[in-house]
Amino acid sequence: MVTNMSGANSQPPRWRLPPSHQELLRSALEGGALGSVTSEQRVVIRGICSAPERRRFEPEDFLIAFKLALVDAANDAGIPLGPDRNDLLAKLVSVYIEEFYRLPALGDAPQKDVHQGLGARPGLPAFTNSDVAHTSPDARPLA
Repeated sequence: MVTNMSGANSQPPRWRLPPSHQELLRSALEGGALGSVTSEQRVVIRGICSAPERRRFEPEDFLIAFKLALVDAANDAGIPLGPDRNDLLAKLVSVYIEEFYRLPALGDAPQKDVHQGLGARPGLPAFTNSDVAHTSPDARPLA
């Protein structure tokens, strides 16, 4: 943590995933079992990994934002603290890394199918390009 002369935290706030991504994670966690990653959860994570923000931020910042959103979503979904929760969240982070590096970095993959698939699932809101407005300008965008 970096502090200024008055002792206050001078570090800019971390970039966070947009609210629609947070809601998708929460919805996917509510419907899954604690033991394994479901195909629905993988589809949600793949959609997040193919979001437009992927090209604007460093991979480390995107991963940190995902992990923060995942913990918040688990809390919102009422998943109790403990080893089962920790195991599930670790598996979901592993899936995130697989999906993030599976997809082309420059967005050459047809993302429309991923978004249509998510939007077609009952109870899950679709991704929107307006979610980019919810990002922090203090995060490190890619050059």
